[in-house]
Amino acid sequence: MNKSEFLSELDAKLSTLPRSEINKFLAYYSEIIDDRMEDGMSEENAVRGLGDIEEIAQEAILDATPLPNLIIPSGSLSKLDILLLLMCSPLIIALFALIFVFYAGVWLAIIGLFLLDLSFILAGIAGIVASIVDFSDNMTISVLMFIGSLISIGIGIFTFAPIKVVSKKILGLTTWFMRNIKLRLFRKRL
Repeated sequence: MNKSEFLSELDAKLSTLPRSEINKFLAYYSEIIDDRMEDGMSEENAVRGLGDIEEIAQEAILDATPLPNLIIPSGSLSKLDILLLLMCSPLIIALFALIFVFYAGVWLAIIGLFLLDLSFILAGIAGIVASIVDFSDNMTISVLMFIGSLISIGIGIFTFAPIKVVSKKILGLTTWFMRNIKLRLFRKRL
């Protein structure tokens, strides 16, 4: 399959979306194919490397559809559906609470790492100030405090970049995780 065939088939599969969303996805995949071709791949291999067009279309539709439109049914609920929702509501609430606690815990850990990094830097600055102010009393302790403060600042500076990389990776992982949950839960509705 070449690029134009892929894009026309994708256009047909995304027909339920507004034209602006379809154009956005077509431009995105066209650019990916062009980038792969610039890297030396043939047009057919670049298209084949994208994966199954059905999955691409389903993911695009899920991305473009707001979550409330997927969750709230379009028709009215039957009495049995309402009864089942009421009976399962404690489990649903517990599941959402568990997901929220996990997500909040991950981000609190990241914030904690940044605060720990900041505390190394602030402790170093405070140590430098204290060693200068206390310089007249005991020179040996003041010099040791000054050196320890510089080490503390160095630790804070050198650990910032790895913490930033880890937080970006965790953000990507949580985005991937939420996207897969959305894809698995609502694929059958499309």
